[in-house]
Amino acid sequence: MIRRKSLVAAAAAVLMISACASGSETSGGSDDTLSLNGDRADFVEAYEAVGAELQEITGYGIDPRNVPSTENYQQVIRSSLQSNSATDLVKWWSGYRLQDLARSGGLVNLDAEWEAAVDNGWVNPDTAPSFSYDGHVYAMPMYKSYWVIFYNKKIYDDLGLSVPTTWDEFIGNAQAIKDAGITPFFATQEAGWTSFIWFGEILSKLDPQFYTDLMNGEASYTDEPARQAMQIWADMYAKGFFTSPDTAWDDEPALLKSGEVAMVPMGTWRNAIFTENGMTDDDYGAFVMPTITPDVAPSVIIESGVFAVPEKAPNKDAAVEALGEWLNPDVQEVWVDEINDISANPEVPIENPVLTSVTEQVQQSEPLELERYWEASPPALVEGNVKDLATFMVQPSPDNIDATLQKMQERADEEWAKWEQG
Repeated sequence: MIRRKSLVAAAAAVLMISACASGSETSGGSDDTLSLNGDRADFVEAYEAVGAELQEITGYGIDPRNVPSTENYQQVIRSSLQSNSATDLVKWWSGYRLQDLARSGGLVNLDAEWEAAVDNGWVNPDTAPSFSYDGHVYAMPMYKSYWVIFYNKKIYDDLGLSVPTTWDEFIGNAQAIKDAGITPFFATQEAGWTSFIWFGEILSKLDPQFYTDLMNGEASYTDEPARQAMQIWADMYAKGFFTSPDTAWDDEPALLKSGEVAMVPMGTWRNAIFTENGMTDDDYGAFVMPTITPDVAPSVIIESGVFAVPEKAPNKDAAVEALGEWLNPDVQEVWVDEINDISANPEVPIENPVLTSVTEQVQQSEPLELERYWEASPPALVEGNVKDLATFMVQPSPDNIDATLQKMQERADEEWAKWEQG
């Protein structure tokens, strides 16, 4: 049975967070600026720069605010949408996370702005489901990040390794790197959400159709493909391929740069951090992880943050107008230059050589584009399962696979039932 993307009421406001949602986190702004709430401190300068371009076009700039904790940020936004403390714009996530907000009635319909962008050739119309609920668009894409493996070129060159095109080559490279006394892969559960990364990457390269079915509630976590993916992950742990699960998430860029870690799985949005750390395309590159068996269709996981307008935004009409111009090439060229990632507007050129190589790989292989795990199922299901995967990373034994998957499926049964009752 196909799962309906119907709605459940938004989570109740969290009083403690709501009480703190003032000052830098809530509404307010001058007559010619739009207040924007986000959870990415590294985007603040980019918001200001692109706001200057938007002001030239619409008369409105951007006044960004930041909540440093992703968990707290989600609570702040859910609470503010039900009150008068909403900002004019909010940064959020696509997929089911956007649906979760839209079904609460707290977001403005952006159908007209989306259709205008499609007519202008500023966005791929096939991506609309990621930004929609119940057939209507409620957000505009911030970027289009491909999930890839970033790798240290010096390590590859020193060991005479080539970019892998098969799974055997991928694992062979990892073993050669391990034999050289270097940790092949970065992996951590320290940041919470990061524990889904390897599970999602392995499963999508093992069986992309099963991955899609599982994300939509049409398959079970106890089915054989999920178990096989966990077994592959456990085998990689047994070979000593990963960093310790409590490795600090913020240490990742420095570890890749220093050569203490050879490869990092991450969305192309992480590219900005590497360049800010002084790395160039002479130091690192990126490739899409190969499929696990040759007969499997190639796939790549896609991520896109979004901008939405709260129904209670103090400058709602101006915010809608600004999002109508968000994908304008003049705006996007400033934006992607600042964030060092790929625009959702296919007309906007890419200057960074690492990103250029990724898009060339994608164009050549024409992979299936899959929604990232974080956005691909109801939020409560994903967040609970992420904790189970984090626990598995601490003791990644084959003996723990069945119990972990059974627990994840029990949660899936419960959360899908809640989602459909909405």
